[in-house]
Amino acid sequence: MDKLNEYRNEIDEIDKQITALFEKRMDISKKIAKSKKEQQIGILNAKREEEVIQKNLSYLKNKEYRFVLEGFFRNLMNLSKLIQSEENDN
Repeated sequence: MDKLNEYRNEIDEIDKQITALFEKRMDISKKIAKSKKEQQIGILNAKREEEVIQKNLSYLKNKEYRFVLEGFFRNLMNLSKLIQSEENDN
């Protein structure tokens, strides 16, 4: 059980870091929304999304996680678009 608690503590610390980075990403997504609105650009940019996914997949050391990471970034970008839509509605 000692190792299990050690692993859980590591996960807790990683989750804390992920949460801080997530918040930072969403804050930047709001700024992007404002910029897109000023430039009269739509929220969706499929080409950019694919570039982001491919770039981040290239950073992956353990390719076993490829499909999971791709799903993670697709979900993350969907949340960013949701934030941008809400920002543009205000």
